[in-house]
Amino acid sequence: MEIQARATTRLRYRFADVKQAQAHVRKIEEHTLFFYRDDKLRLLPYAPVCLEWTFDESGGPSRLLHGWVVGSLEGSGTWIELLDTRPLRDPIPDCRRSPRMGCDVLVEVRGGGRIETGRMLDLSAGGARIGGIAGMPRREHVEIRMLSPDRLTFHDLSFGYVAWTEGSELGVQFDQLDLIGRSAVSRLVAETEVHWTRAWESCHPGFCCNGKGVIEPEPPRLRSKDEITGKIAL
Repeated sequence: MEIQARATTRLRYRFADVKQAQAHVRKIEEHTLFFYRDDKLRLLPYAPVCLEWTFDESGGPSRLLHGWVVGSLEGSGTWIELLDTRPLRDPIPDCRRSPRMGCDVLVEVRGGGRIETGRMLDLSAGGARIGGIAGMPRREHVEIRMLSPDRLTFHDLSFGYVAWTEGSELGVQFDQLDLIGRSAVSRLVAETEVHWTRAWESCHPGFCCNGKGVIEPEPPRLRSKDEITGKIAL
């Protein structure tokens, strides 16, 4: 089974620090937008993206976000609507000790007599963040399976424990005593690393935020999510 089922584009963008990155997030009604400045990047409308914010040496750990393309400006850059906003905050409570990588994997989580389907948004050797699942209590013992796009077949990933919950997201700590699971997680981490070696990279321009505030074009006119056909789901 192809683990990384969806053709999600991976993007990196470098800032000086988190505060500078947060200044570039635009909140417009129900939408949260970010302008990825790069005059060579070309993406189709509503193409899914996984975005990694990285920072200069003293800027702190990277942030991983998911979104879709809502507009492009020729010779300037791409407007992205951010779909998960938890990583925007500073600081973020997180119990992971291993480096995290953004991913987009359809998963099934079983625990406490429930079977839920969600999307793994990022992972490390020690755990993962999963979106689309609400109401699972902390410390719940769970089993995680990777699903095929048609949801008809699956591969076992790992057993684990719910480390935190917030809204429709939860963090899972993998069970390090699950030897089969550790092997499956290692394969998934290695595959995700390969995808990130091909990520498109850009950086915050020196002329912006230099005494004159944020410099970027006006965002596009946006429709509500209910109006968008072919909506992607996390």
